[in-house]
Amino acid sequence: MTFKEVMERSAYGTIGYIADPGDLQVLERHIVHNLPLLRRFTQVIVATNYGGASPHELATGNREVWRRYFPDCAMLDSRHNRGHSIGTSDLDNLVFDHCKANDIEWLCKGANDVLLSAPVLDIEIEAADFYYLNAISYSAMRQQDFDVARIGGQLFYPQTSFYAIDVSKTDFLIDKGFLDRSWAIVTRIPDYNGRIWEHIPKWSCEFLLRKCVLRNGLTRCHLMDDAQFRQLLSLVQERAIEDCSHKNLTINGICHCREAAL
Repeated sequence: MTFKEVMERSAYGTIGYIADPGDLQVLERHIVHNLPLLRRFTQVIVATNYGGASPHELATGNREVWRRYFPDCAMLDSRHNRGHSIGTSDLDNLVFDHCKANDIEWLCKGANDVLLSAPVLDIEIEAADFYYLNAISYSAMRQQDFDVARIGGQLFYPQTSFYAIDVSKTDFLIDKGFLDRSWAIVTRIPDYNGRIWEHIPKWSCEFLLRKCVLRNGLTRCHLMDDAQFRQLLSLVQERAIEDCSHKNLTINGICHCREAAL
């Protein structure tokens, strides 16, 4: 089977941060790029938090942009932006909990800065409860002595920017109490730099997603074949890439992009 079959029975949930009107212009360019793929999903769910001096105006603009293309999309706004890691997890929970509350079985989770193109439809997959791309950094490879066979056989550290999950087979996504406790810790840190993993060991969005999959015993399928993954590992090692979200690399039609990627 191909990933198209999963997409066409899934809702697409996308998250994003809007800081100023310029972000809305970038967002619209991304929506237009993704339209041929987004229209294949059963519905679109949008979760957003805001910065700047006029969050209400930004929220209004965000709603107008999305509903130009998807008049019936669900718009979920976070009342409080708790930063890059905790705030991102808050948005992921908003999308996931919306699916739970509305009996949406399958969620394909993306982000406003993820670009999708036709090859994603033709990814060969096996039946599973969770489809993902592995996050891998140079440091993680070094910890495994750059043993490609061991990394390929044992690594499970799913990227949070794009995955598909059978919501009906899960209890919850991320423990909200844990997020609240994490927020309480970082708000007490003078001049907090936003890098939560420097203050709370092992804290990462990828690790929290991994916990959900393992806790619920979900079967899983990687969205890269072995040859593609080896090629990716070679690139990460050769260029000492530390960003495990692999920005601006297009993998099977999936690209977590910076604006320059368009």
